[in-house]
Amino acid sequence: MNHTDGPSRSIFVATHHKSGTVWMMTTFIRIAKKNGWRFIHLNEGESGWALRPDKQQVFDNHIAELSADQVAIFNDYHSDVPDLTRAKQSHSIRGVHIIRDPRDMLYSAVQFHLKANEPWLDEPDPDTGTTFRQRLRACPDLRARIELEMDTHMGWTIEQMANLDDQGVFINVRYEDLITDGDMRRFHRVLVHLGLAGPDLINALDAYWSSSLFGERSDLDIEATRTHINNSTPEQWRTQLPADCIDLIEERFGWAIEKLGYPRSNAAEAPGS
Repeated sequence: MNHTDGPSRSIFVATHHKSGTVWMMTTFIRIAKKNGWRFIHLNEGESGWALRPDKQQVFDNHIAELSADQVAIFNDYHSDVPDLTRAKQSHSIRGVHIIRDPRDMLYSAVQFHLKANEPWLDEPDPDTGTTFRQRLRACPDLRARIELEMDTHMGWTIEQMANLDDQGVFINVRYEDLITDGDMRRFHRVLVHLGLAGPDLINALDAYWSSSLFGERSDLDIEATRTHINNSTPEQWRTQLPADCIDLIEERFGWAIEKLGYPRSNAAEAPGS
């Protein structure tokens, strides 16, 4: 489909925990509403980190239900992307995959999990009887907390993010680029990739502005994201993480940092840099 033909019939938005999940979900719900499109949340029925095993079938069923003139936006905040092979045979599908520097994701996760009101944080482990929040609070220091995050949910998240198969559909878009996108040029390019043009594109930019920290968010938006936003600036790890924490993360996930296109902490010191 040419960009001038209108939007892709199916748009897939893939994010990860602490990579702008609420922000992107709010934005694309608004885009769907403004343009009269369907918004399909593929995480419905999931609890915490327990992914639904029938997601492929759920996705295929939704695709089959779409009429010839319908546009649908699919959203998954675990980037648990089903096989799109069959869907691509009958639909134009384009996707955006939001990535973030794993070092910032880990630091953000520690801060968020200490105070967030998400139910899974206070569900006792059947083997130990302790909750994840209790385990996190019991850690003696930031290094130990980051290690716990890497050993559990956030370690899985980083691996999922670095190893996502684009299936010829997705482009990677950095959270760091979007959070500083006050003139909306970067998101404009994202929307063009997704096939938007004309009034649909203008409506989408308006939705982005209404959902973003640099835009004109409503009081409801501000309250809804109050516990989700601790510090949204890029490269927090450079000032917030001590050297031993950075070394710990890069020893475990240096491969992911590099694969995602971020520099290691010592990159500026490398010969010829």
